[in-house]
Amino acid sequence: MPSSSIHLRSYAKINWTLDVLFKRDDGYHELRTIYQTISIHDLIHISETSGTIEIVCNDPQVPCDETNLAHKAATQLRELTGTTLGARIEIEKRIPIAAGLGGGSSNAAAVLVGLRRLWNRQPDESELIRIAAGLGSDVPFFLVGGTALGVGRGEEVYSIEQAECEHLLLVNPGFEVSTTEAYGRLSRLTSARSAAMMPFTFFAAKGIRELSLAVTNDLEEVVLAAHPEIAEVKHRLLSLGARRALMSGSGATVFGVFENVETSRLARSEMRAAGYWSEPARTISQREYWDTLFQ
Repeated sequence: MPSSSIHLRSYAKINWTLDVLFKRDDGYHELRTIYQTISIHDLIHISETSGTIEIVCNDPQVPCDETNLAHKAATQLRELTGTTLGARIEIEKRIPIAAGLGGGSSNAAAVLVGLRRLWNRQPDESELIRIAAGLGSDVPFFLVGGTALGVGRGEEVYSIEQAECEHLLLVNPGFEVSTTEAYGRLSRLTSARSAAMMPFTFFAAKGIRELSLAVTNDLEEVVLAAHPEIAEVKHRLLSLGARRALMSGSGATVFGVFENVETSRLARSEMRAAGYWSEPARTISQREYWDTLFQ
């Protein structure tokens, strides 16, 4: 691979748990969430240029101007490091857009990591995290990967014992859900005490191994009420053999946890026949995440 270009996988995420505590003074909600990187990914190809930041994407729904998170990430990293170099960033989208899977956030984090290597700049880690947190609540998680606890508005991330699940099925009904509207509809919030205990409950009685069966999402009730199509997806997955099914993030993607590959494949065929986007996935540990991030 030429030194003037670099290629990365930009992995998606799901939320095993998402507890919403209270509305903060800054307008965000205080969260406790368990993030998980999964195998479905976009591809990012970055080539060094003489001074401009350019975004190219195979999906016309993705903005290729300064509003793109990957563009913002590159611009802010360039300002931080003082380099005059630029980049052409090509994004091959495989992750559905605005689907609760963190695709845009993952792209931004991949660009930060990739350009740090391509431009041969080593900013302080805290500065990189500051940029990531400013771009979006999920972006810092993709500088960690694997299974991780997110606190604050989700941007404060701590790696925890890695969960394993080989047979996930992702299903998306084909529309976007507004994160702002989802949080705005919340009336009941998780108590601070139960959220504070949450990370520790998974380690009792081999809890981390059962994490995929202990899934919860405080946003699910209000989003499913507003979008019954998502409730239908969840119901279908459970009827097709999923041991658990949950909306990821603010939706609209639902993931099902299956016992084996045969049941998962049958469910995928049924969901696709019904007109849904549906793809199999598995968990990606923190170690595998960093071992395979660069192609």
